[in-house]
Amino acid sequence: MSRGKIKFIIAIAAIALTLAYLVYGGVKDTMVYYLTVEELKERIPSVYKEKVRVSGTVVPGSIKKDIDGNLEFKITDGDQSIDVRYKGIIPDVFRDGVQAVVEGTYTPENVFQAKILLAKCPTKYEPANPANKKEST
Repeated sequence: MSRGKIKFIIAIAAIALTLAYLVYGGVKDTMVYYLTVEELKERIPSVYKEKVRVSGTVVPGSIKKDIDGNLEFKITDGDQSIDVRYKGIIPDVFRDGVQAVVEGTYTPENVFQAKILLAKCPTKYEPANPANKKEST
């Protein structure tokens, strides 16, 4: 092989390795652990200040909003619950009993500081007025 071909192969390999490193670094930085409430509590204290996602059901009667736009509520997995604090855009479907996913950090004060709040849409379609429902013939 000539020197030109060897230099070309080395340059291509260097570019490929650089791209692979950048992709790996980008994916690693955006990866977030997805936990249940129970799994989160099992990881105390190692989970403190670690960016995680937690899924659970909003505990009925726990939602509190203040005039500054802060939202406090609890989510549960049925056995255990955690307190959540969030400031930001609240999804339209967010209410008591809805499945919610929060992303943020769990603090040593045992409060989840959410940066992202997602509420799962109901999966069952119900017509607004069942009386208007046409019967099949």
